[in-house]
Amino acid sequence: MPRLAWPLMAAAEPSGIQRTGPDWALRREFARLLVLAVILPALTLSALFTWRDAISRRDRAGERLQSVAESTARDLDDFLRAHRAAVADLAERRSAERNLADRARWSADLQRLRRHYPAFRSLLVTDAKGGLLLRDPPAPASKANLQVGDRAYFTEPARTGTSYVSDVILGRVRNDALVALSAPLYEHGRFAGVVEASITVETVAGLRGQLLRERGYEALLLDRAGAVVHASAGLPYAPLDRIGSDAPAQQLQRIATHPQERTLQRVNGVLRDGDDAYGVAVPLTVGWRLLLLQPKHGLDVELFRNVLALLVLLLLVAAGVFAIAWWQMRRLTGSVRELLERMQRFALDQDSPRIPSESMPSELAPLADAMNQLTNRLSHAYRETSHSLDEQRRLRRSLEQVVGAREREIAQRTQELRTAVSELDRLSRTDALTGCLNYRGFREVAALLWHEARTTDRPLSALALDIDHFKSYNDRYGHQRGDNALKRFAGAVRSALYHREDVVVRPGGEEFIVFLPDTTLEQARGVAERICTSVIHADIAHAGSPIGVVTVSIGVASIEPDDGDDPEVMLGRADAALYRAKNAGRNRISL
Repeated sequence: MPRLAWPLMAAAEPSGIQRTGPDWALRREFARLLVLAVILPALTLSALFTWRDAISRRDRAGERLQSVAESTARDLDDFLRAHRAAVADLAERRSAERNLADRARWSADLQRLRRHYPAFRSLLVTDAKGGLLLRDPPAPASKANLQVGDRAYFTEPARTGTSYVSDVILGRVRNDALVALSAPLYEHGRFAGVVEASITVETVAGLRGQLLRERGYEALLLDRAGAVVHASAGLPYAPLDRIGSDAPAQQLQRIATHPQERTLQRVNGVLRDGDDAYGVAVPLTVGWRLLLLQPKHGLDVELFRNVLALLVLLLLVAAGVFAIAWWQMRRLTGSVRELLERMQRFALDQDSPRIPSESMPSELAPLADAMNQLTNRLSHAYRETSHSLDEQRRLRRSLEQVVGAREREIAQRTQELRTAVSELDRLSRTDALTGCLNYRGFREVAALLWHEARTTDRPLSALALDIDHFKSYNDRYGHQRGDNALKRFAGAVRSALYHREDVVVRPGGEEFIVFLPDTTLEQARGVAERICTSVIHADIAHAGSPIGVVTVSIGVASIEPDDGDDPEVMLGRADAALYRAKNAGRNRISL
């Protein structure tokens, strides 16, 4: 029988018991290699991925916690700064007027300040020795002779001559935790007392702490001396407490004293229920420190879910790999036999370096002979294919360079066009002279503010402003000085606005409009009074004005979301009020 015919006959024979052993041995070896080459690396990579994911999540949590803490600290700073400025403004104004003995005037000023700033619990005025001159609301009879000369909110303004925000203190009237804001009074250049306003710690930080807790955070606010100003419900502290000397308190003190930006620091057992937390600290401009904590179990649960999902996925992949390997091994024997039969039928007509078939099992010798012949053909085809591929790669690199250069040029031109369009859009909405919104911006912001008022169910007010005798100002001084006066007038109006949401618009000429979101009619009237005062204090000389400086007439209007009106109606009422103010003699306000 020819040598090549025997393997074909052997391949056609049914598999016997004697071949079952080698088949299963091959499968076991394949399974062992599969575990070493696939499963173990997969487990190692999964553990590495889990570790890196845990670090990444902790870093992101630290950045998120730091961002929330900084935002909350800025909010607290803005709140204290605005109320401190209001107290300082009243003290400076009364000191400049030199009428500190007018109790009726003081009473009206304190009531107006409480009305404009509802956060103030009480306000008081003292003499130069700390004796109580006036309090709003009035103090009980037992506290009528109250002395505050020992309080820091009295001694610090007296010493430094500047306004002051106190640490947390215990109120002497209601025995509650307060924060005092004070400013010095002067008469004939001498210290004459202070104006002080008290705010409860719940007003300062209670609502913010509640909102932070709803988002899964705990907040702790400490004053300069380390006393608790505010602590959220999940922490075992109350206002006026000292956080103690136990291990959690020492860790909190270390975080507050040496904050590490965007780095989570673990505090063991700090929560009321004894759980651990991660914390960051942010300083406030008044010297206080805000500590924001995130419970540890929240991060642990999120990490556990990711690990569990990864393990389930790994098990599914492993099961799939083993199933496919087992199925492929069953096909291996039949595939080898079929491949051997097909390889023996190749018609090759060139010699090539041969595979030594003598060292191979006789059953695979015909496959070796066939592979020797096939190698020659494949080598030739490989050389030709390699040459073609090299040429293709050269052409592709050349094409990629050309396309890349064109894409970079297109991207550069596109970015320049976007920048130009953005600048044109901004300029089209802004008055080039005063920096206020122009008529186009006015139409857009009116619709936007009205929509927000309707959506949030909050009031919206508008002030219609007209510079008094401005035509005669231009006729007398010329348009160049008229433009300068318009710029100074716009700056005076902006300086009287305390809220960043307030919008100043110049539709044209000497007419201006101020939108006041979330502002009632009475509050808008107070803003209008501040604007009138600010314009007069701007001291823009005008010989044609009755008082020698530029003044303004203001019409005030307001609408509630449920009134059914629209911005046009409100602006119409503001214009009508403006004409009434002008007809009544100018330099005044009309509702």
